[in-house]
Amino acid sequence: MRKARSVMLILTMICWVGACAEAGSKSPCKPSAEASRTLVLSFYKKALIEKRPRAAFAEYVSADFVEHKPDVPNGGVATVADFLEGLIKELPDAKWEILRTVAEKNLVFLHARFTPAPGAPPYAIADIFRIDNCVIVEHWDVVGPPRDGQPNSNSRF
Repeated sequence: MRKARSVMLILTMICWVGACAEAGSKSPCKPSAEASRTLVLSFYKKALIEKRPRAAFAEYVSADFVEHKPDVPNGGVATVADFLEGLIKELPDAKWEILRTVAEKNLVFLHARFTPAPGAPPYAIADIFRIDNCVIVEHWDVVGPPRDGQPNSNSRF
């Protein structure tokens, strides 16, 4: 009887601690195109503008994340975070600027300007993120390097 009471007490404490942790967590997610846009903007700002990719992946990305960028070796979240940390270390003065976003259902498209160093010509970047249950689960990108003498006078930005 005493053993059963001890087990019940332990189970009650575990449930209480779990409830407290749940109460302190973020508010419940309500999936929408706008929620997805806000999520991606928060991720991008933390990962690239603030240059804290590992923290951004921990907060906004699923453990089952799939990366389609051909420059990144196959692997999980840690592999992509390692790649970005290496890029930031190699180019410490790099700057990412978000220019525009489009959100539709569970996809967010982001157009950015990447300048590897002050005074360097910028790259045009198009990122596509897929969101599921309010976390980023997949990413694709298209990178347009700087061009000399482009025949079209319209800016890519």
